[in-house]
Amino acid sequence: MDAIQIGPFAIPWARFQVFLALLVLVAVAEVAARRVDRRLALWVYNAILLGFVGARLGFVLENASVFARDPLSVLYVWQGGFTPLWGILAAGGYTLMALPKTLWRYALFSALAAGLVFGVFQVQRRGGEEVRLPSVTLATLGGTPVNLQDFRGKPLVLNLWATWCPPCRRELPMMVRLSQEHPEVRFAFASQGEGPAVVRSFLEEEKLAPKWVLLDPETQLSQVLKTQGLPTTFFFDREGRLVARHLGELSEALLLGYLRVLR
Repeated sequence: MDAIQIGPFAIPWARFQVFLALLVLVAVAEVAARRVDRRLALWVYNAILLGFVGARLGFVLENASVFARDPLSVLYVWQGGFTPLWGILAAGGYTLMALPKTLWRYALFSALAAGLVFGVFQVQRRGGEEVRLPSVTLATLGGTPVNLQDFRGKPLVLNLWATWCPPCRRELPMMVRLSQEHPEVRFAFASQGEGPAVVRSFLEEEKLAPKWVLLDPETQLSQVLKTQGLPTTFFFDREGRLVARHLGELSEALLLGYLRVLR
């Protein structure tokens, strides 16, 4: 399962895990604040805020060359891109400065409770069976049949998208550019539920010419790979094993990170 479905919205599971962990952190800290010291209530909200800021700034610094080309993209937090270690250091440093030593143990207990909840969900998620590149035959814009198994032998980035999907339209130019800059990795863009005329018109309008554009009018891939929203991007190694999957819009920095893992 990639996400938690709430009506028409799909919340990525990883973000939902973080939300649950932070909810536990706040709940434990609030209980301690009422029973021990009210300063713990102010601490927990400030620590969360500084943790998010620290995690984001850490990710930006780690990918400074990418963000330097488009500084405003630092603010595009909905794309993801946070380094947990930096966030923990920021929140921990604030804790040491803001709370007296007598309250450190309560802050630590709150953090451990949140970490336990997050860890339990992580263990459950890793217990699933291995996912392989499906043997599904799709067609190119020209009508040539292509079986996804033909892509084995090189790492593969498989992007499920549609022309009506705003996040898909935003990320596609960047993904096409990176596909041209990294020929050691194959990129395939599988349009979901659309015909060749619609897809060809969109690509011509945007002046995009990806090497592999596949048509999946019956949304076979969405069904086989159990996607819950678009865009969804899958990362397969050269043997066809799934290494990672990402629901939602990708930033260039995140995509480059996934490519490093594929190698």
